[in-house]
Amino acid sequence: MDTTNHSTPFHLPSPHPSPLLPSPLLLTLLFFLPLLPLLSSLLEKHRFSLFTRTSKCFPVRAASNPFPLPWSLNRKYEVYRASIRGDLFEGHFARKYTKYGKTHAIVSPLTGLQKGINTIEPENIRCVLATKFGDYKRPEFRSLAAQPMLLPGLFTTDGPVWAHWRGMVRPQFTRRRFDQNVADSERHMQLLFSALEGRMERLERGAWTGEVDLMDHMYRLTMDTATQFLFGSSAETQTAALVRAGVLAGDEGTYQEAHLDGFDETFIRAGGYVGHRMKLSNMYWVYDGLEFRRVCKDLYRMVDGYVSFVRRKGKEERGGVEVAEKPETVIEEMEAQGASQKDMVEQTMHLLVAGMDTSAAALGWVFAMLGANPDKYAMLREEVIKVFGTEERRSETEFSLESVKSCEYLQWCLRETLRLFPAGPINVREAVRDTILPVGGGRDGLSPVAVRKGARVQLGTYLTHRSKEIWGDDANEFRPERWQGRRIGWEWTPFSGGPQICVGQGYTMTQVSFVIARIAMRFDKIEPAKGSNNEKRSWMTVLTPGDGVKVRMHVAL
Repeated sequence: MDTTNHSTPFHLPSPHPSPLLPSPLLLTLLFFLPLLPLLSSLLEKHRFSLFTRTSKCFPVRAASNPFPLPWSLNRKYEVYRASIRGDLFEGHFARKYTKYGKTHAIVSPLTGLQKGINTIEPENIRCVLATKFGDYKRPEFRSLAAQPMLLPGLFTTDGPVWAHWRGMVRPQFTRRRFDQNVADSERHMQLLFSALEGRMERLERGAWTGEVDLMDHMYRLTMDTATQFLFGSSAETQTAALVRAGVLAGDEGTYQEAHLDGFDETFIRAGGYVGHRMKLSNMYWVYDGLEFRRVCKDLYRMVDGYVSFVRRKGKEERGGVEVAEKPETVIEEMEAQGASQKDMVEQTMHLLVAGMDTSAAALGWVFAMLGANPDKYAMLREEVIKVFGTEERRSETEFSLESVKSCEYLQWCLRETLRLFPAGPINVREAVRDTILPVGGGRDGLSPVAVRKGARVQLGTYLTHRSKEIWGDDANEFRPERWQGRRIGWEWTPFSGGPQICVGQGYTMTQVSFVIARIAMRFDKIEPAKGSNNEKRSWMTVLTPGDGVKVRMHVAL
């Protein structure tokens, strides 16, 4: 019998199988996938080049980047290092503008695609902030970098959110309320004098105070007056400090629980983090930590207690009525519009930072300048006395918006200080569409410049304010007389400009002018403390004196 197996033989798999080859399509995808971002950038560069030509714009010089690193780490490190050294503006930024021109571009080192435009031209500043305001927005990283100290609100958002909160706050800033706040501030000035002189009964005429750091007192003063103005109830931080120091008795009728006592010191710690996060741009998240989160939590705890106190006090004054029929304060306006406690706390934080930080910095710089220029202080004091009298002999002229504006030399001193030390030394906007700046292109720098959608335009306010072409060879000097007969234009923007101009500009100018005048009425000399450096710059949330303002003051005879 034939036993042969005629079925197909079974073969064991080879111990060395042939490799499976990828398909040509897969190979093509694997090759080109890493190149897609580069290809996309090159196509975008070509599209933007067409826009540049059709818009009749001219090339703008680009700042070189000899050692490019991913995510522009080298540029971020340069800014951070210069900031720590205190050499950010006169050094780092000034060198860039001197080398590459008053308007220059930041481009990708790989593709040459425009990433940003830096400019100090007043015409370009006006374009971004006013004439083409709708072509720009605040960069998203600014809002994210400020969190959790500042949650989305008036000073970190655009569009409907910004418009909503601005519309709610703006009715508070009226001439009548400015004048009322000046009158309410006299009590706070008396407390300031007690703090400066270290005793409630005050120093005798002709005596010198000890060495004091004015910034400590200016933070408390501006906090107390701003809360009085905005919320109808002062935070009383100066009172609390005087009680702790034993200058003011704790059972005085003026003393109450200060919910915001210590806010300034906690804010400065949190603001230090935010300042560094801002300088890191879209890599803000690198600079973080549990300490930052803790101090932000402490800030909100204080503000929540203060808002609750103001709401409870308002309800008691209304006889138990929940909502005021005619809102007189920001809190009452927010209550009338149905804002939650959480919303009120978050927006109050924005207002406290603006009301305290910018005004305190302005006052610090004013007295740093006046202390370093005694002849200017003497001229200022002479004018103030002519209008308002001295501490001992007051004139019949009351303090008001109009009366402080009538002190011409006082206004010159304030404008000159804000020129040299603007609260916001740099302003950044991001283009929401392809657009055009009026100057900066071509060999002469006078032709239009195209701005790519998504590019950031950095407005160098600090250096515009110190341009010798605009202000003369003495642009870096404190000379209030330069304002005689000078009209304010886009070369001076300490409060920004256009639709998003600082809503509190009138309040700040009036309040700071009042404080300067009152101090000039009481003290006839201000001298820098020995070894002090009152002009050191520190830029965190705003530009402030980095080592404080350490002086001694002479009570007028």
